[in-house]
Amino acid sequence: MPSLGGHAAFPAGPMERSAIDCRTDVLTYTSAPLTADLHLAGDIIVEVFCTADAPSFDLCAILSEVKDSGSVYNFSQGFVRVNSGEKPVIIVLQATCMQIAKGNALRLSLSAACFPAYDVNPGTGAPDGEARAIDAKIITLTVSCGGNCPSQILLPIVD
Repeated sequence: MPSLGGHAAFPAGPMERSAIDCRTDVLTYTSAPLTADLHLAGDIIVEVFCTADAPSFDLCAILSEVKDSGSVYNFSQGFVRVNSGEKPVIIVLQATCMQIAKGNALRLSLSAACFPAYDVNPGTGAPDGEARAIDAKIITLTVSCGGNCPSQILLPIVD
């Protein structure tokens, strides 16, 4: 998945990303429109229960504001390289201080890559710099959203 904006790509900052969120390799979760303004200040943490068919994989989490017009602007992101079997996967997103206006929604976008902001994980489990491109695997991730493994976003809500 290509990177767009955020703190680790060029150009940096908030970017309209609705076209990226429509890709088949991006998993999105969008809230209902907010019934009141939401004030956030601090660290955002995403806990994801997932499995992969490879020894290692990457997860990129991007939190965006979905405007009532349908446009989507990222405001925080995080990235982690994971060894299969780690549960839950903890992704610490960039700290933020902002207001999401009433009527807009929040969207979490998950992807298994964010290139060129972060190097592609070949999925072999080899240490960074030792994997050969020819050994790269197609990695399938399965994300759990309920039951005994509830994935969640921990938001720094300010009253």
